[in-house]
Amino acid sequence: MTNERNKLTVIPDFFNESLSRNPDRNVFYENKGGKWVSMTYREAADRIELIAFGLRRLGLTKGDRVAIQSENRSEWTLTDYACAHFGYVSVAVYPTLLAPQIQFILQDSETSAVIVSTREQAEKIISIKKSLPSLKSMVVMDDEPFDEKWIISFRELLDMGREQKKDSGTTLVEEGKKIMKDDLWTLIYTSGTTGNPKGVMLTHYNLVSDVTSTFDIVKFERGCRWLSFLPLSHSFERAASHLTFWLGSEIYIAEDILKVPEYLKIARPHYLVSVPRLYEKIFAKITNQIHDAPATKQKIFSWASRVGREAASKYLVKGKNPSGMLGIQYGIAKKLVFKKIQDAFGGELRFCVSGGAPLPKEIGEFFAAAGIIILEGFGLTETSPVTNVNLPDDIRFGKVGPTISCCEMRIADDGEILFKGSNIMKGYWNNPEATAEAIDEDGWFHTGDIGMVDEDGFLKITDRKKNLIVTSGGKNIAPANIENLLGQSPYIDQIVVIGDRRNYLVAVIVPAQDVIEKWAQEKGFTEPYEEILKKKELKDLIGEDIATRQTALARYEQIKKFLLIPDAFTISSGELTPSLKIKRKVVEEGYKKEIESLYKENNMNGLM
Repeated sequence: MTNERNKLTVIPDFFNESLSRNPDRNVFYENKGGKWVSMTYREAADRIELIAFGLRRLGLTKGDRVAIQSENRSEWTLTDYACAHFGYVSVAVYPTLLAPQIQFILQDSETSAVIVSTREQAEKIISIKKSLPSLKSMVVMDDEPFDEKWIISFRELLDMGREQKKDSGTTLVEEGKKIMKDDLWTLIYTSGTTGNPKGVMLTHYNLVSDVTSTFDIVKFERGCRWLSFLPLSHSFERAASHLTFWLGSEIYIAEDILKVPEYLKIARPHYLVSVPRLYEKIFAKITNQIHDAPATKQKIFSWASRVGREAASKYLVKGKNPSGMLGIQYGIAKKLVFKKIQDAFGGELRFCVSGGAPLPKEIGEFFAAAGIIILEGFGLTETSPVTNVNLPDDIRFGKVGPTISCCEMRIADDGEILFKGSNIMKGYWNNPEATAEAIDEDGWFHTGDIGMVDEDGFLKITDRKKNLIVTSGGKNIAPANIENLLGQSPYIDQIVVIGDRRNYLVAVIVPAQDVIEKWAQEKGFTEPYEEILKKKELKDLIGEDIATRQTALARYEQIKKFLLIPDAFTISSGELTPSLKIKRKVVEEGYKKEIESLYKENNMNGLM
């Protein structure tokens, strides 16, 4: 296997190896109008070739940028492979982004062609077309009619590909052989702590070295079933898509994350890649059901949980099955309790991988007890993305595992985690200043995360050096942008947006006291200021104003609930720096109890 690794340097190598092994195996399964439709590896190869030649017919050449703006569907991955073979640089665009956000990405990348999924996505592009001088063509995956000549359907693109192939005298495989390991593969835009998002430049070998090094640790089996549901615009799912294709897997595609519970039972996946939010939701559902269950069932569940945790800590996290009396007890616990949980994942799951955000330790332990093993890992878009992952036979909850072989890690004097290796990005597109800030002169990438390493090389993330919020759904959010926007409200004096490792954003708000007191006087309220802040009428007023202002934000960037506090943040209170910057951690700690209340299900105050 080591010799095979040395042959893999570019993405077409993944493609060729898999195609030679599995030409007649099904690769994709998709739900089309209620009917599951499959596609073989050979059929996928034919489609990829036509897409690549079709884009060439549109005038694209090596190095041109092609944006992909779509929900998960086979065309996403097929287009990605087409671009990789012909040297077009794919630009990943979340379909949930609003038109102004898309405009920045397409302008900054100077995208030549964009491939979208639906009419709804196409309308976003049409609305900003005048601001995109480099954009020449748009391809719509759905067979939708458009009057404008620069817009064609996916079917028309394939037809153009057939004609171009006849005239070319070359093939997909031959074109793929021209790709070099350091050629730019993709641009993935990720939000920083301030300002506009930055385009992460990843090369072919960035991805190939990362995927193969991850495989060396995790050792997924070939030819297994996977369920794809994280957005392919996300670097984690994107890397997984190439890994699963290379392994000759059968990939069931969930076009909507809401379909996941249903599709888990249909796909019966052997492996699952997810952000913590999925596990959190399932955990919450189970615990709520147990809370409402009769006392007898609660006792059985409690007993099974104790047995499961013992079995997990002594055996399961080491890749072994429990034996002796514990093995007998665990067998009973599986039949009475855990089999239902395992069936919810399809019943044939070997293990899951979690990344994109921290996995709560108690959730990892709970699922391990139920026989659902979750390997937590760590990485960033800039690292292609994996740097660390737990071992199937050595799982340590609360830690993200040792470093994979393609990169090395060190902890700086201030505790920041640094990486160097073949999976580290080439830099930020058109942004040498940001690149120099992220990668030092010795080639070390500065993550902005604080951590520590145990005696066995397992990394534990202890803090965030930067203010970037990473939600439990794996979304990267720059709070300063949101605070600057909402801070323009006449009712808001100071604001801190919170949501790291959470499933939605909330805000701690210091209202503009003079404005609020004037409003209260007009309403005839005579209570003290602190009591005025508790009134529903005021919360509704500020909530409506916030809702209006944040319509320009993506849904996951919008705050859902907020807390009004009477005292302003000051230097003397320790909440402001001498340069008048808010100390987020001080605020979060000072209002910890109140913030926690905003995340309770029965607290309906806010914008939900």
